[in-house]
Amino acid sequence: MSRPLMKCGHAAQGRIAGTDQPVCAICYGLTPGASEVDQAPPDLAGREARCSYHDEPRRPSSYDLAFFQHRPDQPTDIYYCGCYGWD
Repeated sequence: MSRPLMKCGHAAQGRIAGTDQPVCAICYGLTPGASEVDQAPPDLAGREARCSYHDEPRRPSSYDLAFFQHRPDQPTDIYYCGCYGWD
């Protein structure tokens, strides 16, 4: 896994300024666990992720998908496919 899963459920998107500590930029300051690495991340084998804005495209779940969020209580994880651009 190249990007760690944070305890908030998202894969890290960045680092805390001035440190090498990974962080979820989406949840930092809002959700507990955004700056804590999940030391026992789940195996994603057999899971699918869908774009957070629509049902397709579906991809195999991966911590490397953009803005990936593991949702163990849901049938699919989510990520951003780039459908609204990247700027």
